[in-house]
Amino acid sequence: MMNYSTLIARLRKSIFLAGISLFVSAMACAQVVTTVTPVISPVVASMVAPVVTANVNPVVNVDPVVDVNPDVNVDLDLNIVGPNMDEGKWFATIKGDKIRIEFRASNDDEEHGWNSNTDFKLSDFPNLPRGQKGDFSLKREAGTIVFTGKFDEDMGFGTYKFTPDKAFIDYVKSTGVVDINDRSAFQFFTVDLKRGYVEMLQRNGYKDLAAHNLVAMSAMDIDEAFIKGIKAAGYGDIAIHNLIAMKSMHITPEYINSFKEMGFADVPAHDIIAFKSMNIDAAYVKSFKDAGYKDLPIHDLVAFKSMEITPEFVKELGQMGYTDVAAHDVVAFKSMKIDAAYIKGFNDIGYKNIAIHNLVAFKSMEITPAFIKSFEDAGFKDIAPHSIIALKSLNITPDFVNGFKKLGFTDIPVNELPALKSNGVTPEYVASMQAKGFKSNDLRKYIQLKNSFN
Repeated sequence: MMNYSTLIARLRKSIFLAGISLFVSAMACAQVVTTVTPVISPVVASMVAPVVTANVNPVVNVDPVVDVNPDVNVDLDLNIVGPNMDEGKWFATIKGDKIRIEFRASNDDEEHGWNSNTDFKLSDFPNLPRGQKGDFSLKREAGTIVFTGKFDEDMGFGTYKFTPDKAFIDYVKSTGVVDINDRSAFQFFTVDLKRGYVEMLQRNGYKDLAAHNLVAMSAMDIDEAFIKGIKAAGYGDIAIHNLIAMKSMHITPEYINSFKEMGFADVPAHDIIAFKSMNIDAAYVKSFKDAGYKDLPIHDLVAFKSMEITPEFVKELGQMGYTDVAAHDVVAFKSMKIDAAYIKGFNDIGYKNIAIHNLVAFKSMEITPAFIKSFEDAGFKDIAPHSIIALKSLNITPDFVNGFKKLGFTDIPVNELPALKSNGVTPEYVASMQAKGFKSNDLRKYIQLKNSFN
């Protein structure tokens, strides 16, 4: 049988051991979704999962988990599906000096259909048939397209036939490009892939490319100047997918070097991509340096931005007495919506300088100043934070206390309440035992009685 002193000792130990563990992971996985223009979709998920369990010894496990995962999606998708793109339908719109042509499958079968939009220079087509049906063509290194149809003002439609240039395709294969399929020649044509471009990539160390990466790089105009600039900024062996991501997100050597000036040297490429995807710039870093965070690790910086933590938020915490708060605790505060107003509520009832782990526990368990005040009104003054947590974790209310008062127990120590509740000793239980002749002025005797029956 567990006696009262052992129970309370374990209770206090379990409560004092309650704490907070915060894990922030920031990663950026490159993937560019593009027809011709890539799309970057940063996704940040933030979750706080405080868990509170109460058994015989109530254990408060406050574990806010912040999942900061900026997902930078960089994977080529030309929106082209289907076994044959060498012929089909076209629909065009002229806007200024550009002409956008939508290529479609010859049939309208949704299951096997495909479509692709490509922008061309209007000057590429000097002899468009206007008002009547006619033919016009465009020749590039990858092959030739012959269009048949007509234009009415700035709109046109018709059919087309593409003839690949076999010598060009054979050349591309000879350079080590892999995964070339029946659709590759048409894709090379739409991005105007040239021999000189393939040679430039090889000259800069990019050999044995996959065809889809070659198309992406050409479509995005990743030129030699861009590659050399990124390499000179410290990314000498940058992977293709990261290079594509950087270009798609308009990351420049100047952007990279601005972080070096803030103390961030040798930042991994995926972190630079994460920074850009979340609009983290040198000014943002400087604002936290000015607020006292001189050497924020990259993962904390990403966490701050993902949760919209500002220097003003940090300063407000300082004004409430929380200075030099660890970055992970700032993240915990923000994730759980602990702000200056929340802290002030406790200050106003005399609870100042609450330890950070207790404050997080208060918020996770929805402990409010009103909850504490209700126990003060019941006669309990200066309740220690760990005791408040124990009361809340076991759903102990002033009504529970008042039930014992009605039975004559008017001076119950606050630390005895969790022992009573966790052992199932309620006012109703005590009253029933008294009715059976078991009477005592010591509530701990009823705990022993309850455990004996159990």
